[in-house]
Amino acid sequence: MENCQVAERAIGYGQVVKRESSAAERMLLPAALMIAVLFDRLIFTPLSQFEGIQTIRTLGGLFWLCYLIIFYASYWKRLSRDKALWFVAGCTAALCAWNFIFRVGNAEYGLLTYLVIPTVLMAHAQLTAGGYKLKDAGSIAAAWLSGWFVKPFSGRPAMYMAIGSLVTGGVRQTAKRVTHGALAALLLLSVIVPLLCSADRVFGYYLGRIVEGWNIFSLVEHMVVVTLMFALFYSFLWNVGFGTEERLFVTIKTPLTIDTAVCGIVLSSVTLVYLLFCVIQFTYLFAGAGLPGGMTYSAYAREGFAQTVAVCAINLMIFGVFLHFGVRNKFITGLLAGLLGLTCVMLLSGFVRLSLYIDVYGLTWRRLLSAWFITYLAAVVLLCAVRMLRKELPLIALCMILLLGWYVALGYSNPDTFIARHNRSRSVDVMQHQ
Repeated sequence: MENCQVAERAIGYGQVVKRESSAAERMLLPAALMIAVLFDRLIFTPLSQFEGIQTIRTLGGLFWLCYLIIFYASYWKRLSRDKALWFVAGCTAALCAWNFIFRVGNAEYGLLTYLVIPTVLMAHAQLTAGGYKLKDAGSIAAAWLSGWFVKPFSGRPAMYMAIGSLVTGGVRQTAKRVTHGALAALLLLSVIVPLLCSADRVFGYYLGRIVEGWNIFSLVEHMVVVTLMFALFYSFLWNVGFGTEERLFVTIKTPLTIDTAVCGIVLSSVTLVYLLFCVIQFTYLFAGAGLPGGMTYSAYAREGFAQTVAVCAINLMIFGVFLHFGVRNKFITGLLAGLLGLTCVMLLSGFVRLSLYIDVYGLTWRRLLSAWFITYLAAVVLLCAVRMLRKELPLIALCMILLLGWYVALGYSNPDTFIARHNRSRSVDVMQHQ
């Protein structure tokens, strides 16, 4: 009879409890609590007090490193054999450690890394949840968005159930005994502490100093932050291990295809324009022909570099769209191969432009980042060429993994030291020529 009443009350609230929380779900409670406390101490407190950029990014790296350890401890069986996830986790841990190794390193890279780490870890968590193939980039992107806007909230009922299961059966009796003991201890301390303060004035002095330093408003603020983040992180972690996927986009059963005529016209037009561009590059940039209108090579390099790199990135997106959605035949395949070849020429043009500009004005962080990005795009072109030969290659996933590794390598090259060494060497060369 009592069980029926419990069920009726649950139905009245619109929820029917069908099962008890498992031990694994209950173990997420201390994991989420540890992450919440670390968030309060290492993220919220430095930001609210603005303890300095270096301190903020160093403590932020420490927080995400601790989060990663707790995450792997929670889902070790699922993660232990996945090499791709280990690579992502290793790169992320290296980015966290970068903040300690290069504490006074490049400020721009440090601030960017502060945002890159949680972005990568969100993708890592969604891949851990499973159900996605590396080749299905659209589903992974949708899950990534869901991880920010849905999963931190949708697992709250499971959190309430896990907390409630702690006070059932034998655990309830243990909780009662602990509560009774705590109340008895408080009663005794309320009598003993005043007596000790009267017996020893030094003890009373230091105890008063401790109590005097308490800020009740700050204490409440931190309690609110810890409670809120505990709920969000428990919901998030629960969704990774036990939740069902929340689809943000409607799945299209009929695959989209681009007509052969559309593919041919678009690719032919783009390829002809790029061919004309490359002819000019060979004439004025590579062959060393005189520039029109008295234009200097440094100005020529500065004005065209950013546009050239942007066009190369657009080319690769065009290649990906038509490779995935276009109807494949020899003509389209030839145009795609030609597009890749012309993109290589344009990347080489951008690299030469950048080299000319650096020779004249020296190396800076933005120019080093530009050179790094060009080499990354060149590696992507190579992956695109391999993808044309092997259809099963997860191109987008590999490009993202390569980007992460490339980014870590950039940080560990110690950009500031590299830039200073290059500019010193350039200054010596200039003095010798003079």
